Amino acid sequence: MSDDTPNGFEIGKLMMSLWVPQALHAAAELGIADALANGALSASALAARLETHPEATERLLEALCVLKLVERGAAGYVLAPLGQFLRSDTEGSRRAWARLMGGFEVWRAWGRLTECVRTGEAAYAVGESRRTETETFDALFADATAATVFHQAMADGTRGQALGIIEALQLPRGASLVDVGGGFGELLCTALEHDPGAHGQVFDLEHAQRGAERLFAERGLSERARFVRGDLFETPPPDADWLLLKSVIHDWSDERSRTILDNCRRAIERGGRLAVIEPFAVPQGSDVPPAFAWIMAFSDLNMLVNTGGRERSREQFEELIGSAGLVVERAVSCGGFYSGLVCRAA
Repeated sequence: MSDDTPNGFEIGKLMMSLWVPQALHAAAELGIADALANGALSASALAARLETHPEATERLLEALCVLKLVERGAAGYVLAPLGQFLRSDTEGSRRAWARLMGGFEVWRAWGRLTECVRTGEAAYAVGESRRTETETFDALFADATAATVFHQAMADGTRGQALGIIEALQLPRGASLVDVGGGFGELLCTALEHDPGAHGQVFDLEHAQRGAERLFAERGLSERARFVRGDLFETPPPDADWLLLKSVIHDWSDERSRTILDNCRRAIERGGRLAVIEPFAVPQGSDVPPAFAWIMAFSDLNMLVNTGGRERSREQFEELIGSAGLVVERAVSCGGFYSGLVCRAA
């Protein structure tokens, strides 16, 4: 074996890494982790339960073993600790993320990355006429199942960070809150659980309503939380003491973001506050944890490809916020991936 073989293998592994999210996607779509949650199964028994092809199921299971998601035992295949994250009923579930990231719309867009870099345009605008400014989300939300998967993925991603965000913001007790573009309302639910005197609303498009109301009921919050249908590009969210705007601005161009922020400003002109909650991109060469650098670099590319948005530095956020007639009062670290900028109307 020549000296350069290890490096050759590593670059090849990177090139072929496209196979990995598709294996995860298939496992998540089929519900393999849920089927293995109660103990070991042979490949044929699992295939019978999932109504899949026995030999093809075993071949997928072998790949999942290599990824350390599944282990092979005397009684059959069992979930490894990492594989628990593909269960739908476990704390920290990422099943919806796997279904979203391996889905057709995301993969079709990433297949146009080269043209996106050449033109600076999102995938939906490359090689064809742009139909709407929100085309990626329009296509995703046209299918009820895809919309549910998206919102569940967003809720799952928020759950582990939500309490840190709410504690860092130091919301006044008994405040009225609006989770703007909040989907199923995971952040709002956490805020209401943190303060039994608070009440709030999720402001989002109709396709999120059923999931949000289900979550309110599951968390025992139906008396203090409600869903309000609305399009943030068309109308301001409801007036409230505090608007929570998490992981929204990075989806959009500066122009579209200003429309969102301007509508939020109109909702807090009577003295309310807006919390813009996003991770801050850091200047090149900054000393940051490798995991943070990785997620920010690839998330930024994902925004380019899928939505036309971008990850932004704190300075870029503050400039954008100021251009919408808002003033940043303070910045907060949320103890994890996210930071927050607390704003008021100028």
